[in-house]
Amino acid sequence: MTLIRFALVGILNTALGLAVLLIALHMGAGDYGANALGYAAGLTLSYLLNRNWTFAVPNSASPAEFARFLGAFILAYIANLLLLFAGRAAGFAENPLLHLAAITLYSVLFFYLSRTLAFGDTSAGPSAGSLSAMLARHTPELALGFVALVTWIALRGISFTHDVVWQFWIARKILDGAVLYRDIWEINPPLWFWSAIPVQYVADLTGISPFRLLLSFIIGAAALSSILLGHLYRTRKPLHRFLIMALAFGLCTIVPLYDFGQREQLALICTLPYAALIARRLSGSIVSGPVVLTVAVIAAFGFALKHYFVLVPLSLELWLLARGGRDWRPIRLETLTLAACALAYAVSVPLFAPDFFGNIVPMVNTAYHGYDASWHMLLIRPWVKVWTCIAIFLLILRADIAKRGDPLIVALLIAAMAFTLAYLIQHKGWLYHSIPVTGTLGMAAGLAVGLVARRWIPGGLAIMALPFVLPALSGSYHNLFRPEIDPVLATIPKGEAVYIVSSDPMWAWPNLEDHGLVWPSRLYAFWMIPAIAHAEILGPNPEPLRQLSVRIQKEAALEIRCSRPALIAFERQPNYIYQPASFDVRGFFLRRPEIRDFLDRNYRMLEATPSLYLYRRVADPVFAHEPSCPMVSRSKR
Repeated sequence: MTLIRFALVGILNTALGLAVLLIALHMGAGDYGANALGYAAGLTLSYLLNRNWTFAVPNSASPAEFARFLGAFILAYIANLLLLFAGRAAGFAENPLLHLAAITLYSVLFFYLSRTLAFGDTSAGPSAGSLSAMLARHTPELALGFVALVTWIALRGISFTHDVVWQFWIARKILDGAVLYRDIWEINPPLWFWSAIPVQYVADLTGISPFRLLLSFIIGAAALSSILLGHLYRTRKPLHRFLIMALAFGLCTIVPLYDFGQREQLALICTLPYAALIARRLSGSIVSGPVVLTVAVIAAFGFALKHYFVLVPLSLELWLLARGGRDWRPIRLETLTLAACALAYAVSVPLFAPDFFGNIVPMVNTAYHGYDASWHMLLIRPWVKVWTCIAIFLLILRADIAKRGDPLIVALLIAAMAFTLAYLIQHKGWLYHSIPVTGTLGMAAGLAVGLVARRWIPGGLAIMALPFVLPALSGSYHNLFRPEIDPVLATIPKGEAVYIVSSDPMWAWPNLEDHGLVWPSRLYAFWMIPAIAHAEILGPNPEPLRQLSVRIQKEAALEIRCSRPALIAFERQPNYIYQPASFDVRGFFLRRPEIRDFLDRNYRMLEATPSLYLYRRVADPVFAHEPSCPMVSRSKR
């Protein structure tokens, strides 16, 4: 009843404060002035109603009581201001949603402080409910929250990769009515793109950049994942718990710095608490239902981002079966949750994205192998050397680790092996494919350092630092093609379409978005070119690939005619070493008479750059609406 009364008072107090705040903002009081006026207006109402109704204090009011109430208010208000300051630093100045979040934090904290500090609710017990006891119990989590806040501020200007920019381009198009896999030919399953839609929707409503919202979401998810891991690990030492959570948070946010927002980063965030849950199951410990459900729902999302990631829960379950024997129970809350989420996703894909199986999967099976790396290239990458060093360290200490019997280390190593298998099966050797392997191995090494003899700690700390070397060297995402493409794009008026024919998406993304230009193709990039080039130059050239070649030429002709781009660029030399250099990309597309004639009539060839042939529109082609024009290519002029 006390909580309900406080909530009702809080509604009145919040409504009054928010109304005053919005009016003050409208009158130009600014963030801090409006914030102070809003809380000042509600403070008197809050004191009177909470003292006489919510907590029903029997004693007469006293200066000491009012001082405690004022102290509770000041502490909650400071927390509100800290969040307000962080939001402004992150670029959300004078946004009503920022103030709403600050009010929410204030209200929650003010309730606890009012009950324990101001009005002395003794029903909770002086030791269990006191402010000092609460702070003592949750100091590691509060410290991690501060680390997360500092990280959020530090990364507020981070650049997101071309893949993430494309992800949100798709989200915008879907909100505009486009159908994924029909109007947009994306090769990956839909969950990652569907997950961007609510973020983009909120961004459209509030005017906040979707990438700032995404950054907030990922930082918050990494903090939640780390807290769940710390809770499930059940160490009794607060400092030890904080160090474990801080390491997990760093592995989830700093190690993926260059590829921030990629699916592999999200998979790592979702995997760490699930591995801890399985380790707890092995030890027979009881875990509360809400924690299990939270961990399982998070894990279900992460494992569904790529079908390769299903290897992780399967491997952990097989380990649990092998160790548990007859005591193993397949029907548990987490397995039921994973199965239910998997079933829902399996039904939703053919229901809401039927063209994925009918249109995209056949194309991927025909031509996506053109990006495959050799085994040599897969295994000489810098991150593989990091994995090797961590593995050697753990092998050396296997006897010491076995004595202490920490099942979470084993669970993390099993997850790392499953992610390694996914890395090898994908056969691309890209940096972001390595993120979950590096993260799970790094976490296992960190836990091992806490168990071994002191003589191993210096070497263990050096090993733990290895996952952070690569992001320290690479920094955040930077597009290596910008020095060549930016001067070209700068000559094109904003709002015009630019058509880039290349197997590498970095020529277009995020460069066109940054210049305010329009991408008129339903393809992210012509990812079929390496396979087509290899087949035509080196052979063999199977019939499905030849048919796809004709289809892509026809598609390009249609998109160019429908969008009438201000600039058309053809890849002059390949970026991928497995694409034969002698293959003429421009010549391949100019085999199509419609493309050749359209260029001859309406475009003038510019001086080529080292990597691109350039064609600038000099005539304004007559455009008649064609029903066959892709939605994303239709000219709006």
